[in-house]
Amino acid sequence: MKRFEFQLARVRDYRRQQLEVEEVKLQALLTERQALESEKLRLENEAAETRQSLMVTRSAESQELVFLDSYLRHLAAEKKRHANKVADWQARALKQREAVVGARRRVLLMEELEQRQFEEWKTALDREQENLASELYLARWKS
Repeated sequence: MKRFEFQLARVRDYRRQQLEVEEVKLQALLTERQALESEKLRLENEAAETRQSLMVTRSAESQELVFLDSYLRHLAAEKKRHANKVADWQARALKQREAVVGARRRVLLMEELEQRQFEEWKTALDREQENLASELYLARWKS
């Protein structure tokens, strides 16, 4: 009997490649999340430092107060834009996680099919060897 060959090996390999691509995309999104976290911390620190500088400075000119107030409003607007970026990231990350799960499921399906076909091949091989052994025994017994 010929050796086992999974007929859909190319499809299985393609599914594995798809899974790797989806995992790389997810990893890129996780890296992006780290950048978003760094940006959030930067904005929070800048706002805190600006407020702290107002408290340290006992006397400040009105022009300086207007500038600092304007800057704090600018930082608040930046925080809102950042929150929108985070919400967008969360939607994309959820979609990508679903894509990874789907790709993983398709790979698992192909691997299970391969295992099932291997078991069928192994059963057929065992049956063929048993028949051959029986024929050899009978041929020896008849002679």
